[in-house]
Amino acid sequence: MRNWRNYLVLSLGILLILVSFVIYGLLVFRTRIPAGSTPQQIEQLTQIYGLDRPVIVQYQWFLFTFLPGLTLLGIYGTIGLHRQGFQHWFLIKVFIILMLITNTVTMLNLLVTAHTSMQEALPAFWLALAVAVLALANFGFLLVIWNGLKKGVWAFGILSFMLCTLKFVGQVPILPLLFELSAVIILIYLLRSSWPEMV
Repeated sequence: MRNWRNYLVLSLGILLILVSFVIYGLLVFRTRIPAGSTPQQIEQLTQIYGLDRPVIVQYQWFLFTFLPGLTLLGIYGTIGLHRQGFQHWFLIKVFIILMLITNTVTMLNLLVTAHTSMQEALPAFWLALAVAVLALANFGFLLVIWNGLKKGVWAFGILSFMLCTLKFVGQVPILPLLFELSAVIILIYLLRSSWPEMV
């Protein structure tokens, strides 16, 4: 029963954040200013779309779904199985927290990238949103691993290498990318050493 509740919290959290990404994409898509607009047209469209309003007002529906979703994911990480007898469990938790922070920064950075790329090309806009969804999925798998479940490990590893590859193609600086890749490899190694204790 408890596991069912935990997975419900995890699923609702992921669903809310996915919905927030869709809302964000539609907001940015709807309020895009066409390339080649004159300064007068830009000023007029800015007033029509309300782009001169505070960011918190412009994106209130995005925040209304994103923040509760992130909160539910945090609750899942707090109320889950917390197995304390794992080998290297303290180190594992440190690396999981590092990767959670990395994936959160990736998600937010890609939302900003999607916003700026809207003026250049629609494919780049949707690609940035798709990669943000991959980062969200990785965030979810990390929380599953945090609660001692094996099923999240390989999915996390595959998605992490996909994300690193996409970041490399997107010309992310090499040093942060190598740091992230090293953290992923070390985390998977530590998890493999604790494999018998995981469920």
